[in-house]
Amino acid sequence: MTKIRLILILQLLFVMLLSDRNAFSQSEADTKYWIIFKDKGEFDPGTKITPGSKAYEEGKKLLTERAVQRRLKVLSEENLIDFADLPLENSYIQKIKGNGVDIIAQSRWLNGVSAYLSEAELEKIKKLDFVDHLMFVKTLVSQIIQQDQGSDQSEKSDSLNKLNYGKSLNQMESVNVPKVHNLNITGKGVMIASFDDGFDWRNHESLSGLKITDEFDFINKDENTFPEKNQKYKDSKRQGSHGTATVSSMSGFKEGYLIGPAFGSEIILAKTEYIDTETPMEEDFWLEATEWAEAKGVDIITSSLIYKKYDSPYNNNSYSYDNLDGNTAIITNAADRAAYLGIVVCQAMGNYFQTDEPSLGSAADADSIISVGAVTFSGDPASFTSNGPTKDGRIKPDVVAPGVNVYTATNKDVSGNTTTYEFSSGTSFSTPIVAGICALILSAHPDLTPMQVRDAIRNTASQSGTPDNTLGWGMVNAYDAMLYHGMIWSNDFSVEKISADELKISTYLASKDIVDVNSVKMNYSFDNGKTFESMNMDPESMTDAKTNSGKYSAVVKMDRNMDDFKVYFSAEDNSGKKSEFPKVSFSN
Repeated sequence: MTKIRLILILQLLFVMLLSDRNAFSQSEADTKYWIIFKDKGEFDPGTKITPGSKAYEEGKKLLTERAVQRRLKVLSEENLIDFADLPLENSYIQKIKGNGVDIIAQSRWLNGVSAYLSEAELEKIKKLDFVDHLMFVKTLVSQIIQQDQGSDQSEKSDSLNKLNYGKSLNQMESVNVPKVHNLNITGKGVMIASFDDGFDWRNHESLSGLKITDEFDFINKDENTFPEKNQKYKDSKRQGSHGTATVSSMSGFKEGYLIGPAFGSEIILAKTEYIDTETPMEEDFWLEATEWAEAKGVDIITSSLIYKKYDSPYNNNSYSYDNLDGNTAIITNAADRAAYLGIVVCQAMGNYFQTDEPSLGSAADADSIISVGAVTFSGDPASFTSNGPTKDGRIKPDVVAPGVNVYTATNKDVSGNTTTYEFSSGTSFSTPIVAGICALILSAHPDLTPMQVRDAIRNTASQSGTPDNTLGWGMVNAYDAMLYHGMIWSNDFSVEKISADELKISTYLASKDIVDVNSVKMNYSFDNGKTFESMNMDPESMTDAKTNSGKYSAVVKMDRNMDDFKVYFSAEDNSGKKSEFPKVSFSN
């Protein structure tokens, strides 16, 4: 990781303190602040947090076991919990509310709450003894979504692939996803969080069958992300259109119509963007969603929302290019902390064209994430894709993916039915495609860190040797990125009963080096893994004959207790590098 923040986000330089009094309204609550507390009740920032201590246990109990295990990929047990993880002191929150302040968002990572304040409210809050300081912070521009139901994009034949991608074939084939799906790798075992303006996933045929396990509306603080009536912030007809489209480009699944890279992944959804206005509170919702998703144990966060300029009267909270230095914007720091905690973060660059002053937005300037630009299917830069570098000179984007005429799902409130699709353009759609590819990589290599995933994505892209500030390291290549860290196995092997006492067990493997066919073995146990026997697996069908990659099978007799049956697979390449598919449970 090029630059990991080991100190708390509240200590980072992404604020303007209250020295410029002329910037703030005298009577109207039209500027957003973060109210930062001095401590977390009995715990102050200097508290030593070690395994077994009260503070350690208080922070750890807010995490799922999945989150703990993901953190342990990048952190030691001693460093697993820090001050930012501890819960806020609730009495402080209640006293803020008692002063008539309408709290927008709460953050453990910042140790504070956000609110719009007038100057009179500002002076009152500053005098509270538990308030350390107030921060005047910057601001969200949602992605331009260009849609065309009448696109003349031709539908290619995909007879060589296991799946029928329909009109989504171009967007998948240009980044080599079908070759991964042909190995039966679909993102299984990976959890992705998508942040957007809402998701009408229950009402579209390509989304209703996905493994969507949780959702939260951070705008209205309820557990539904689909369009609703009678809310504090009312949903317009198009609320949720953008999110429905982005998640479909990542994980949609309807054969013959639309297939995204990671349709086998578990997905959680966060509604953070209110489309009727562009106000600073939306960035706070993004931060809240990041803390929520991290604690649930997500492996990947994908965001197609850009924070840059806000509507009047909130102009004071807008970001300039000077602020896009990797240290200033709230969500930039939140994204980097998520990466520090083991999450792969994929962020859209923005649709602000190639300009002399670089046009990227936050959180694309974060240094430990994957920022994504947009290209045509042939690899040419999209006319609208934003450019880098960041203010401190780092190359952005990291990579690019198809973002012109991407086939996506249309939400029901707009189409009137559950079966409509449209062609959409923007870095909004290239980003979830890359996030889906990251899920494929983690599905095959679950132990990889965010930086290792980014290395795989960058170093196998189309211009990895000569990155620039238009295309970054280039167009992603899902198959090559999968193999960057070594041989891969399908994590979803198949079992077929071929006779009364025989089972045929099949799996896929792939390698960038030549596989020694004689080394491919099935290792099985009838005593719950105490002892294993081995047998050679026969090549059944090749996906890459040059490297002996493809489907391998073996037949085992069911002559013992199948309740205690376990199996794992092993192989090596011609250079002697060995690979094993992890031991898994299996019963007849």
